[in-house]
Amino acid sequence: MTDITSRIHWLSFTVHAPTDSAFILYDLVFKDLFGPLQCLEHGGRSFRLIHKNAMEFKIYTDPVTNQGIYFHYEIPGSACDCIDWERFYALYDLLESNYKDKYSFTRLDYAFDHVPFEPHQVKEAILNNDLRSLAKRETLQIHESPLEKREGEGVGTSTVSLGSRTSERMIRVYDKRGFTRLEIEMKDKRADLVARQLLALPEERLWFSVAQAHLLDYVDFKTEWWQAFIVANKRAGATISNPTEFSMRKLITWIDKQVSPALSVAIDILPEEVMKSIVNRGRRRRGDRYSLLLADSQPTTTFDGEGTREGRGPRQSVGGGL
Repeated sequence: MTDITSRIHWLSFTVHAPTDSAFILYDLVFKDLFGPLQCLEHGGRSFRLIHKNAMEFKIYTDPVTNQGIYFHYEIPGSACDCIDWERFYALYDLLESNYKDKYSFTRLDYAFDHVPFEPHQVKEAILNNDLRSLAKRETLQIHESPLEKREGEGVGTSTVSLGSRTSERMIRVYDKRGFTRLEIEMKDKRADLVARQLLALPEERLWFSVAQAHLLDYVDFKTEWWQAFIVANKRAGATISNPTEFSMRKLITWIDKQVSPALSVAIDILPEEVMKSIVNRGRRRRGDRYSLLLADSQPTTTFDGEGTREGRGPRQSVGGGL
């Protein structure tokens, strides 16, 4: 049996930066591989301009909306097939180094080739409910072309998909390439989460197990052929929270692990006035770092010069500082 291989098969991301940065990034990472870009005479995807190369690699610039200056990269499967791990890693390194907190991945397709099952087996397992999946069963779609030629040898192709195109995840299983390919398509926050994990890995060989673990988060068939495919890899267990929830969990964990012993001693032995002064000095020094948490905070009881008050968001400092 041919060994299973895997790869990134689609990658899209948006960067909030001037248009010139889009072309600098392309020149540094992709120009020597794909050649120069051509500006089309039309726009698309809410951008006025599209620049592409022969592999349908596209850069969208000049957004129509009034939501700041940004550009969008779309690297389809044909282009991804030409990009090796070192180049993907270089892309991620440049994004992290120059546009940290200003970019996000919006779509990631990951493909597993030469998997040990066929589309009709996946279809039967779904119809028989031999799976655990977050996808609704009614999203199952089947497309068969009995006379379509496969790449290489053979006639007749089949495609089975599960999941909605409007949701964050879906899978496709098809055989038109002559072998069976399983793809998981991820969008928005899910794509950003998984793409960052993959591209940050120090070796390409680690991609398979990480991507497969995220696949198992979404779907897990109760069949022998699926067990042969997953070879005992465990689910990734990844969840996506909104920024406020994620930041609050990080803050509470850090306080609990790093600050709680010293804080408990300070509360037990220091006068109340000293504690008030420390808290108020922290409020003056924190800047905008915690603005997201404060904007969404619930009313809490806080210190003031007269005792307590109910408040929301940034607190007013009190007198008597150290």
